[in-house]
Amino acid sequence: MTTFLCVTAHPDDEAGNFGGAILKYHALGKATALVCLTGGGAARNRGGAQSDEELIRMRTAELGRACELLNVANWQVWDLPDSAVRKAPFYETAGRLVKVMRELRPAVVLTFGPEGGATAHTDHGATGLLATAAFHWAARAEQFPEHGAPHQAQRLFYSTAAVQPPHALPVKMPPVDVELDIAAYLDRKLAAFEAHLSQAPLFPRIRDFFHHQRAIERFHLAAAAPGFDKSVLGRGDLLAGL
Repeated sequence: MTTFLCVTAHPDDEAGNFGGAILKYHALGKATALVCLTGGGAARNRGGAQSDEELIRMRTAELGRACELLNVANWQVWDLPDSAVRKAPFYETAGRLVKVMRELRPAVVLTFGPEGGATAHTDHGATGLLATAAFHWAARAEQFPEHGAPHQAQRLFYSTAAVQPPHALPVKMPPVDVELDIAAYLDRKLAAFEAHLSQAPLFPRIRDFFHHQRAIERFHLAAAAPGFDKSVLGRGDLLAGL
């Protein structure tokens, strides 16, 4: 059974934004699946790759190693244009995510908010918009009937932060509803990020940001059942009350 479906934009997003949660809930017997919308072929850090295609192959292999460290067996990389996810056909792409949600039937979807998360990356924001639409449309029988029986995931969470990295474009971040203690998993989260060797120039900055967050991953509750009292999440559990 898939408890969490994580929808990201690039290889390394899974570790950087959700790695602690993935590890923590795996230790509790909960499975996570991952959909990464691009292969990261437009990255500034190239890892010696001579073309976008070579970099995509490299980063896909790196994602596989990161998923091994995060205990994510079910993962896939799509072919949306890196740095231009916003230009992908919205309805068609959301339909692909609806199909995944109906096949995997997750209880919880993890993604970014429309602002693009702590880095304010436009690919992150577009990914969040697509995942949000799919979260809701997957439950509606009239939407994409060719993609199977409707499924309503119970909760949708956006990655958020108390502060942004110094290099990020300032945006209004979603309010923090859950502070998840990941101290026991911080080293493995960092190891999963550093499995993305093509992105090695980022490692010092990422280490500093991870430690600045004080071993906490923060999430905003974007959708839940009517009447849900989100104060129960204050205990630091994304699944509280489920």
